[in-house]
Amino acid sequence: MADGRVQEFDGDLDDYTRWLADYRLRNAPVSNTPVNADKTDKKAQRQQAAALRQQLAPHKREADKLERDLGLVNEKLAKVEEALADSTNYEAANKDKLRDLLADQAKLKVRESELEDAWMQALELLESMQAELEALS
Repeated sequence: MADGRVQEFDGDLDDYTRWLADYRLRNAPVSNTPVNADKTDKKAQRQQAAALRQQLAPHKREADKLERDLGLVNEKLAKVEEALADSTNYEAANKDKLRDLLADQAKLKVRESELEDAWMQALELLESMQAELEALS
């Protein structure tokens, strides 16, 4: 009996054993994925995540550095603006000091803007890389 029908077998018991083994091989369910595919996939996924974390680290350090630098520039700018708020700096005797303070303020505002732009770009890159990392998890 095979394939839902009965039929007389032409051969001896040894022939039948070979035929049955061959029949089972031919009709065995075929798996598209190897038995260890899950382990391999998870291992590859972990390796990919680790590689992405390694790529992420320098960008994180850069974003942190930009944030620190931005904080320092903001502190300096606050001190300059505090000095500019002092009315004695607007007296005729202090015009050179006022000019220096205004020049410092302009430079610091430009630097602040540059750092903010770089920091925002670094954060956007970090967020996209972290999203990619989370997608692997």
